[in-house]
Amino acid sequence: MSMEPFSIVVDGTAGMPPELARELGLHVLPLHVSFGTQSFTAGVDLTDAEFYARLKEGKDRPTTSQPSIGEAREMFERAAKEGSGKVLVLTIATELSGTYSVCNTTAQQMLGSQLEVIDTRGLAGQIALIGSAVARARRAGASFADGVALARRLAGTVHLLAAIDTLEQLRRSGRASSLQALFGSLLSVKPILEVKEGKIEAIERVRTREKAVLRLKELVESRVAPGSRVRMSVFHTNEPERARVFGEWAQGRFKCTEFWINEVGATVAAHAGPGLVGCCFVPAE
Repeated sequence: MSMEPFSIVVDGTAGMPPELARELGLHVLPLHVSFGTQSFTAGVDLTDAEFYARLKEGKDRPTTSQPSIGEAREMFERAAKEGSGKVLVLTIATELSGTYSVCNTTAQQMLGSQLEVIDTRGLAGQIALIGSAVARARRAGASFADGVALARRLAGTVHLLAAIDTLEQLRRSGRASSLQALFGSLLSVKPILEVKEGKIEAIERVRTREKAVLRLKELVESRVAPGSRVRMSVFHTNEPERARVFGEWAQGRFKCTEFWINEVGATVAAHAGPGLVGCCFVPAE
């Protein structure tokens, strides 16, 4: 099938399964995780297993950083070469990281290439589901302008709901207010988070992990009617079994035209900690 070549770059926090990113022909922006003075590139010289082992040691709290302008430029130049000079870049919400501004600055320096940088208004599967939609449209013959329009239309429309074990890690990383972190640590309450328009909000709190997952299911069904056609990703931080069970429920309740389960990896786990299970979903077009 002939297609107008253009490249798609997704933010490293998209946490897309590597084999899916390869299949869809997506470039993934590298992100960095540091423990003390040691810095790693997530998924390159730090596996998820190594990340959790270091987290358990508890010597240094992990921090994350966006790609440098040099790294972004290197990736964009490679992507531009593959995409006849046209590159669509999908980043994490500006409120959550400086990646968008790095990408924008880089794009302005690349004269002679057409680069569109779009703030997806979310993170993790919110970015990945927009990226996969554009990649599939491209495969079906969509032009660069079509791809840009589709990404802009989907930005801010993908739901993200998650049950988290504790807000402690989020509080420490400055990604949730101290008040929310306070109720998260009270009586080992399990908060339910929503990411909407670049903000991480703790919207509910329940007492146990089991109740958290039950409530998560109810909240998903309150946003999209059971039996509806949806595109969905289920994600977790070091909880493969709980994610698998939740995924089976989701596939039984909805007509998932696209579905995957993934470990979101070190860049999200550095802020959320282990024990997170959630999903991103959007009505299928």
